[in-house]
Amino acid sequence: MSDPARPMIALEGISKTYPGQAAPAVQRLDMEVPEGAIVMLIGPSGCGKTTTLKMMNRLIEPTEGRILLDGEDVTTVDPDRLRRRIGYVIQQVGLFPHFTIADNIAVVPRILGWERKRISARVDELLHLVGLEPAQYRDRHPRQLSGGQQQRVGVARGLAADPAVMLMDEPFGAIDPITRERLQDEFLEIQRQVAKTICFVTHDLTEAVKLGDRIAVFGPGGVLEQYGSPEEVLSRPANEFVAEFVGSGAAVRRLSLLELGRLELEPVTADDGGAGNGHPTYRADADGRAVAWVHLPGSDTVPPLVTVPLSGTVYDAVDVMLDGRAPLVAVVDDQERPQGALRWDALVGELPTKARRR
Repeated sequence: MSDPARPMIALEGISKTYPGQAAPAVQRLDMEVPEGAIVMLIGPSGCGKTTTLKMMNRLIEPTEGRILLDGEDVTTVDPDRLRRRIGYVIQQVGLFPHFTIADNIAVVPRILGWERKRISARVDELLHLVGLEPAQYRDRHPRQLSGGQQQRVGVARGLAADPAVMLMDEPFGAIDPITRERLQDEFLEIQRQVAKTICFVTHDLTEAVKLGDRIAVFGPGGVLEQYGSPEEVLSRPANEFVAEFVGSGAAVRRLSLLELGRLELEPVTADDGGAGNGHPTYRADADGRAVAWVHLPGSDTVPPLVTVPLSGTVYDAVDVMLDGRAPLVAVVDDQERPQGALRWDALVGELPTKARRR
């Protein structure tokens, strides 16, 4: 986050009431979105999440209140000019079926009058960014791509004109769970590179916790029930509605906030024929990568060696241990060399009570 104190988007007393409806879709919403942050909007169906998102780029006009984008009141500017400054990605992707992938990505730059060479270079740059080789994909049509690939193109199109703000309405909602998780990981990697200010609507609390710097929990009638970090929402629900919405799985979800790289791991030792100085000892290959446990202090048996990257979370470590039926996991660096170990019993007795964010 480039400047946590500086709001890129500020919603001041925003309300939306549709004609013929007594209850507002959104009411008296005050919220600031910091520059460079990912803010997740979550809540039950019909609670005003998508309406709020659409008011930000004036696809829907607010009934009252102000929306400030980088200090400018967007309710006073030309809506078409505003939308060219904001990337928009939706669940249905909305790619033009008769356009090539390159032409789909180039829509807004062409409207803005970019030169052909600049557009072509930008298309290739974005295809690389979302993991689609330009030579292979730029001349294809949407029907020739999988759902996950189409979503990547949708993200690329949203980024095409290099907007400061991205609005995303359940972009991974219609994707199968395995592809969805991979897209989430790729999305976080892209955000590390481009550092956009992102408002992201989801129904999935696990997705909100994984992706969000902040979470806005909406309740019935378009009321903002709580707005805070994932740790705050999971650990300190603002009221009974939020507590019930978060549910009984909050403790498990908090494991995804605990980064392995920030924990004090148990030391491990490469096998040199000695006793291992009282630490778990592993056998390494020629490149220093662990291939098997040799000795575990206090244990008469040697479990299978399973690994998890240092860049992962405690949630990832638990998943690996359960899948491998192992009482501990070796935490490895980018070269797959062990940096320490995490034991199952440490999860219930020694982990810190507060998560530390990325």
